Amino acid sequence: MSGRAEIQADIEAARDETEYLQGFTDFSQYVASDLSLSIYRKFSILGARNLLYLQTELQLLELELNAIDREDKTTIAESNDDDEKIETETAARSWEVMCGQAEEGDETQTRKLQKIYEIRKVMEQYENALLRRNQVLQLEAPADTPFKAFKTWFRTKRPLWGSGFRTLHDEDDMVSLGTQVEPDRMSSLIHRCLGYRLRVPRKTPKSWGPMYYYPVQRVTLIVVILSMLCSASLLVGAIMTLYFVKPIGVRLGIVGIFTLLFAASIALLTHARRVEVYGATAAYAAVLVVFISVNN
Repeated sequence: MSGRAEIQADIEAARDETEYLQGFTDFSQYVASDLSLSIYRKFSILGARNLLYLQTELQLLELELNAIDREDKTTIAESNDDDEKIETETAARSWEVMCGQAEEGDETQTRKLQKIYEIRKVMEQYENALLRRNQVLQLEAPADTPFKAFKTWFRTKRPLWGSGFRTLHDEDDMVSLGTQVEPDRMSSLIHRCLGYRLRVPRKTPKSWGPMYYYPVQRVTLIVVILSMLCSASLLVGAIMTLYFVKPIGVRLGIVGIFTLLFAASIALLTHARRVEVYGATAAYAAVLVVFISVNN
């Protein structure tokens, strides 16, 4: 779309009361329309560069303060003036004395005190930047589905011009502020297979294109029901099979098969940790073994 065509489209959108002002207003409304669309750049390279600048500035101040300390050591070791030696050593041991000598105009202690204040200021900036950067780096990358929708909308609408057009210049540099709970595999499967039946249309400006909301409660309810049916089927199915099969060798084989199916269902359809899979599988196998021993 040419620049003139974009301007014409903006004029037409401005005439539509359901449309937002094109640009940052429209873009911010879109980002705020859903928690998963709170996607921004984290500026990894700039963040690292800023920390390196602050770090180097602190290192320079450290060298300068160490140089002043060496001057004081030289004065204490080599000065022919005993009073100067005593004053320098006392200032090195007492904050009050150092500040007092600086107020009286002592050149060395004045420089040292100024350097300490400079270090204190830059150190605060450095530590704050370090902690904030740590928090930024812990933010997660956006989920695939909302990020794909975000990219499509941004590249189709082209809301920002100038430097703002480079928002998606580095897709690996994006983070999501929305709390993202990674769906389990069963939820993802239901979303892919039945999502079009569960989605609810949202009222948005026409220029945004169709947007849908997927109620989490519905998906959760379906997952709970399917999980209950799956676990109950594996348990009841195993017990019924063992009840009608008498040879002990075949029974043990059936226990192994159903235990494997149970473990696979947990591992493949949920986000259970390995220790949780082991515990649930052991409990399931124990129930079947107890049934065999009692039935015998």
